[in-house]
Amino acid sequence: MNILVIKHGSLGDLVLSFGAIKTLKENYPNSNIYLLTQSNYKKIFRNLPYVNKILVDNRISIFPSVKNILKIVKEKKIDLLIDLQNSTRTEIYNLFIKIFTKSKILSSRKFSSYKYEQKKLGVQHITKNHQEQLKYLEINNYSQPDLNWMLKGDIKPSNKIIFIPGASKSGEYKKWPSDKYAQVAKYLVSRNYEIYLTGSNLDLNTINEIIKICPESKNKINESKIEDFYQLCMSSELIITNDTGPAHIAGLTNKNVIWIANDNEISRSCYPLGDNLHKVTASNVKNISVNTIINKIDQILK
Repeated sequence: MNILVIKHGSLGDLVLSFGAIKTLKENYPNSNIYLLTQSNYKKIFRNLPYVNKILVDNRISIFPSVKNILKIVKEKKIDLLIDLQNSTRTEIYNLFIKIFTKSKILSSRKFSSYKYEQKKLGVQHITKNHQEQLKYLEINNYSQPDLNWMLKGDIKPSNKIIFIPGASKSGEYKKWPSDKYAQVAKYLVSRNYEIYLTGSNLDLNTINEIIKICPESKNKINESKIEDFYQLCMSSELIITNDTGPAHIAGLTNKNVIWIANDNEISRSCYPLGDNLHKVTASNVKNISVNTIINKIDQILK
């Protein structure tokens, strides 16, 4: 069987889908499984062990996108399309695939061969939706995603604390203030921990603001590319993060992660996975106090 999984969205959205994709591979070990997603993720996750190949859909204007997916479905002789995005765009894809191919479609949108009712955001975690979706294929087991395949060498324990103080361009409302991160950094430095400030060049101003208040903090942008980030997190004592994509990679290390977030429908359904996730939420993340985070640190780093 040839299976095509569609998953667009943010970095966190994609990582949260890895459990469903892993489950598919375990239940269809002799099938060819393809992942259709954005080109920026193709390089980062090129070694994803659950798929035969990552294919590209950059969600350009709709008719070129439809032409692209029809070409993929025909060339790869797709028997089953699994729509983990369940969006208006994929509903249009479903229509054309139904008209022009014989592929079966599993989706919550119209024109599906197997149509399930997806729970609204805020009702349950998105991975629970994925589990319920796969039950339409009589798959009743579900495997949590594993990112150990991203390791690039031995893990060297250290006394570093990783901060993820940035966010995407559209995620400014998700950011805990940099001056509060800086005060937490000063506290941890007083306890002889190293502070690693991670992110991308988009986060440079935030990182510099923290360093201005706590000069002992270290700018580690160059060491925190997504393809290297799992390795970096695995050698840390603790990770403190905003609600942002790399937090989902950090969570799957099963290291202690303090996740600082707004309490809303999205955060209730899309929080990072991991056995040691410590959620600190409020209706407005910016109102969470420094003492609240320090008290949580003291509980973890006894």
